[in-house]
Amino acid sequence: MDDSGAILCQISIYKDMLDQVNSEIEAHIKVTREIESEMVKCSEIESNLSAKESELTRSLLASQFEIRGLISVATDSRNSVKLLEDEISRLRSEHCELLQRLTQKR
Repeated sequence: MDDSGAILCQISIYKDMLDQVNSEIEAHIKVTREIESEMVKCSEIESNLSAKESELTRSLLASQFEIRGLISVATDSRNSVKLLEDEISRLRSEHCELLQRLTQKR
């Protein structure tokens, strides 16, 4: 009978050890699930940031295109103003010459 009591005692000890191992496994599983949950959240954040980056890149490229167009228009406008100023200067000179001729003919 001592042997059966010793066996039962040993079985009880093994059961307690098994329960402890199971408890640790469950704790590790819980931590693993929490980590996986955080990884999913991080993945979603990364995806959102990637979409935002794409939108900002698109906006940047559109702005650069618009700025290049405005610079081109400004350059063309400056050239046009210069040509018009030259034309006005030439016309004023012609006007003065015509006035001088008219004055001389009188």
